[in-house]
Amino acid sequence: LCYQDYITLDQSIHLRKMMINIHVNNLYQDFSFKSSSIEKISEKVLTNSNYSKIDLNFIFCDDLKLNALKIEYFNEDILTDVLTFPLRNDTVLESEIYISVDRAIDNAKENNVTLENEIMRLIIHSLLHLLGYKDDNKESKEAMFLKQENYINQLSDIKII
Repeated sequence: LCYQDYITLDQSIHLRKMMINIHVNNLYQDFSFKSSSIEKISEKVLTNSNYSKIDLNFIFCDDLKLNALKIEYFNEDILTDVLTFPLRNDTVLESEIYISVDRAIDNAKENNVTLENEIMRLIIHSLLHLLGYKDDNKESKEAMFLKQENYINQLSDIKII
């Protein structure tokens, strides 16, 4: 079962036009989402970026798919919640973002948040990585976390599922 939705936004930024194309693929059975919400989240996080064009492909899938990608590309046999693959990152941003709905469900229970909140967190987290934020040491992880939580608070009225 595969659902694909295409969203295109045009917006003026710094007196120039930036095109944001968002493709959403749902490979996870019994999960539905509001693609317009993913659009709003992406637009908010990426609004001040310096890209002339942004093309993002969000893929919602299960643990098996993400684990296979983690093994193939990182040689690590562990479960993960999100993987971001920048295909192009210069004046144009092009990326595939894989989100495990299984991990999001477990993370939401573990962190006592809604699934909606956790999916938003994963989307924002992946977008911040694309903008250059890192979480590979304590200081950078803290800075990224604060930015991520700030966006989550700003966007708390958006319903994804």
